[in-house]
Amino acid sequence: MILVDSKMTMVEPIIEHKKEIKIDKIDRQILNLLIANARESTRTIVKKLQGMGTEMSERGVGKRIERLERLGIIHGYTTMVDLNLVNMPILRLITVKFTSPKDFVSRLEEMKKYLSDAPYCDFSARTNGNIDWIELKFFNNHEQAQQEEDLYRTWFGDIMEDYRSFDLDIHKMGWQLFDENDFDRFIQTTCKKEGTKSSLNLAKSK
Repeated sequence: MILVDSKMTMVEPIIEHKKEIKIDKIDRQILNLLIANARESTRTIVKKLQGMGTEMSERGVGKRIERLERLGIIHGYTTMVDLNLVNMPILRLITVKFTSPKDFVSRLEEMKKYLSDAPYCDFSARTNGNIDWIELKFFNNHEQAQQEEDLYRTWFGDIMEDYRSFDLDIHKMGWQLFDENDFDRFIQTTCKKEGTKSSLNLAKSK
């Protein structure tokens, strides 16, 4: 199953200025459960937290979520869609290296506007390194994807030195919150399982 997030309900954030916003382990656990399923009830969250070794009441979970919304950490809630079942199975990654005509700035803004308006463009960003721009686009079929690519390169080819596209076969799509301790724990556990030394262990052995 291929999953993608789409906006459902937005929460108006109230940012607390001049204060450093901190979240703890329990906040991250709650956020990861909501990232996985935004419709998770507080009762279900309580049960899943118990499985993680965290004891908390439904009222306590509700207060935590309200605080995360108030601080603007939670900006909105999402739903997950099986792209194959809604006839959007083609995921295309595009990379672009720019050239620099005199009107580059204005042309780039026009390209950004196009991508912002295009319903099939899910993500676009400026990058550093050998490429300048990346995009993710979803299509109903390969013919549609090729038609859009031909038009896109015609419309904005004057600012493109190099254009490449790749159809992706998704292995994993999704993300979760973690901190330094979570990262170190995962790396150490994996290194132990694979019989290798992590960079931390290598540094200690020198």
